[in-house]
Amino acid sequence: MGESMPACVRWDIDFHGNAGRTKRIARQIREASPRVVELRIEGGKGLHELPAIFTEIHKCNPRVETTLRVFPGAASVALRGYAMDFIWQVDAMEPFLGQLPPGAESISMTVDGDSLARLPDVLEEFAESNARAIHLSNVNAIRALAEAGHVPVLGREQLQAAAGIISRLEIPLSGKKLVVHDYFFWKLLRGVFSDEAGEGVCFSGCRAASALAYVDWEGNVYPCDSLPVRLGNLQEKTFEKIWRSPARGQILDVLRAVPASCEPCDRLKGCLSGCPGLAYPVYGLNGGAELPGTERPAATGGRNLER
Repeated sequence: MGESMPACVRWDIDFHGNAGRTKRIARQIREASPRVVELRIEGGKGLHELPAIFTEIHKCNPRVETTLRVFPGAASVALRGYAMDFIWQVDAMEPFLGQLPPGAESISMTVDGDSLARLPDVLEEFAESNARAIHLSNVNAIRALAEAGHVPVLGREQLQAAAGIISRLEIPLSGKKLVVHDYFFWKLLRGVFSDEAGEGVCFSGCRAASALAYVDWEGNVYPCDSLPVRLGNLQEKTFEKIWRSPARGQILDVLRAVPASCEPCDRLKGCLSGCPGLAYPVYGLNGGAELPGTERPAATGGRNLER
């Protein structure tokens, strides 16, 4: 099973106080034996489920990385001695320095239409903090569809304007690390920090449908959290059966056909981002090509591609 299964599984444990059969989902993930498990906890429900989840997943000895939204009581989990790395998700609209637990090394922020204007403030606060890394994450398309019925995708003009503001501020980030999930935004920020922190501006790369699988709070499996195409559900089928389905292979073939470096399309007005998954709800994969038997995403949170 090893080579054909994803090396990394990203799992949103809870969503607005809801979670699926977490023990069964955790067991399915453990049986897939990923090398890395990325957990995301939104609130108290996820914190409550974490001990049993960690006990189950730890049986396959992966590296566990947990992104935890900063909320009252959340910092206590860092004191429980879990063998995992923590990334603290901050609210771009609120100061976060006083909310981070002692020793916090990594923070994250979702870059979208609401938060982009506050990114310079977040980076300035990050520069003042003891945190060593910040992850500038793409919008989670599955969560966005469930919440708002659409996926907000930033255009090149918005990203360029934000990069210009950041450049003028000359924020000192020497010795810090920026992990950028959007290809075009990574190129822009790498230019902004080229002299001082350019080497620390990293692109996370696209691993959708190959090395990465995303699992939502109900156990639905997707190629990535940016690509809302549902492959199956871990409460109904095994991870292996879902991952070896023809649908996943078709998606992987289409993604591999997308140029890794698609210059100069980032200069075109219609370009939405460097992420094929986020552009999919508007254009489809690979500039409008649909997968056989699929439909565009609905507000209910994805499509079923099960065979």
